[in-house]
Amino acid sequence: MEIQLLYNVFHHESVSMLIAIYFHIVGLHAGCSIVSITATLIGKKEYKPVAKIGAIFVIILFSISPIFLLTDLFQPLRFWYLFIHFNPTSPLSWGTFILCAYPVFTGIYIYFLFKGNVRWSKIFGVISLPTAIGVHGYTGFVLGFAKARVLWNTAVMPSYFLASAMISGMAFMLIVALIRYRFTYQDKPLEDREKDLEIIDLLSKWLAGFMILNVFYVFSDLTVMYYHTEDAFETVELVRLGKFSFLYIWVDNVFGNIVPALIIVFKKTRRSHLLLLIAAILASIGVFIMRYVMVFGGQYVPLS
Repeated sequence: MEIQLLYNVFHHESVSMLIAIYFHIVGLHAGCSIVSITATLIGKKEYKPVAKIGAIFVIILFSISPIFLLTDLFQPLRFWYLFIHFNPTSPLSWGTFILCAYPVFTGIYIYFLFKGNVRWSKIFGVISLPTAIGVHGYTGFVLGFAKARVLWNTAVMPSYFLASAMISGMAFMLIVALIRYRFTYQDKPLEDREKDLEIIDLLSKWLAGFMILNVFYVFSDLTVMYYHTEDAFETVELVRLGKFSFLYIWVDNVFGNIVPALIIVFKKTRRSHLLLLIAAILASIGVFIMRYVMVFGGQYVPLS
């Protein structure tokens, strides 16, 4: 039987790779910021290095992230439209103002942190914490509000993005802490070495906790979608058995969440800094793959 193609509909990808990278970098600095502020608010002296390491990378990563967002606009000079056309029902509008408030409050927090002013660093830590959560949480809402995209349109999406942000931030800080310890431990007294090891252990345990939470979000989301509408079922099949199955199931969740979490959970493997480094790298790769699959997998099922 001969088939004649009369017209082929081209489905344009409205969200590009630049946005996937932007989501990842925002998650990194938001995660670092939340960890840094949390360490400051806990107030233990041994957590100070964690707070400072996180703060340094917040500055570096935040300075990079707008490049990808503005480049994706094609006409970046029009970004100011978002300031004069505020829509209270749009997460993009709220995100614009959160993105402006976040560096201000976080910058003041970092200033007092490095000045050694405990009281004011805690005060501005409390103030900047909601903006640190919001600066990445809003990206989850942006996708979650897209009713036509089944993979995105889920109540779990904002929390899922926040959990993955914490994973990427902690994994990044753990990598830095491990490298720092490797090249400085010989010159440090035993007491300082033990403090560094406590920090590494703390970061790894927090990382494992959020990876377990992340797997729970994935399982809950896919299970509900599997028994939901026909479109939702097709979307689950796409990430379970289709084009994105290897990336999402194996790279992101098995090797990016489950394997690193198991390395950390068991004390014997957690003592190996090499295995911890591998776990942190796998977690970082897994989070980026998650961003990639969410962005492109969500657009893969055609709307017509």
